[in-house]
Amino acid sequence: MIRVMLVEDEISTLSLLKLVVNWEEFHMKIVDEAMNGREALFRIEESRPDLVITDIKMPIMDGIELAEKIEKQYPWIKVMIITAYDDIRFAQQALRTGVADYILKPIKRQEVKEALERIREQMEKHRSEENGSNLMEQVREYLEEHYSESTLSLTVVAEKFYLNPSYLSRAFRKKHGITLIDYLNQIRIEQACILLMESNWKIYQIAERVGIPNPDYFGRCFRKKMGISVREYRAGKKSEEKSKNN
Repeated sequence: MIRVMLVEDEISTLSLLKLVVNWEEFHMKIVDEAMNGREALFRIEESRPDLVITDIKMPIMDGIELAEKIEKQYPWIKVMIITAYDDIRFAQQALRTGVADYILKPIKRQEVKEALERIREQMEKHRSEENGSNLMEQVREYLEEHYSESTLSLTVVAEKFYLNPSYLSRAFRKKHGITLIDYLNQIRIEQACILLMESNWKIYQIAERVGIPNPDYFGRCFRKKMGISVREYRAGKKSEEKSKNN
């Protein structure tokens, strides 16, 4: 979840920011608030935001100075500025400080949503560039550890790693050369093959054990991976084992 701090000295604007969008839709959560830049800097260590959304004109310390200090002290934190001042100079100055986005008051829901989506994409891209294949390796390891959970899906894994599902799908395939769901099913079928050989469990019990409780779907996945039915595979392996023992 992307942690957000709101910095705004106008109570009405602060209240509007909280309500203007569904923050969870962007995998974001408001974790702190401040009335000016100085207070925001004081609270950053405790609240640890990933994104600071701030007004420009505030008492004690304005949004431009706040953005400059964040860039120097906390370069990993993104800053988004919202201001009533429709002046290109403010926008240029804000962008020079490394501000991620810039929106004018009065606040419009669609503009805020578009800005948040752009920022989320920036953060996901940065995370990908920074962690790269390591992140996709962590996803792969997570699948191998949790394959038996029948609720596991692309969306569930994306939420676990705070990623957009479509982005995760592309990144995983680029790294491993296979879709996330195909990889998950591959693990499940490989484990099913082991259980078919080493246990006397019924097929539906094995299907449940490897995270595919629907017997028909399990059968289709097994045939797709192994080229034969579950029963044919078990019978063939049992026959091989019997021949070896004789």
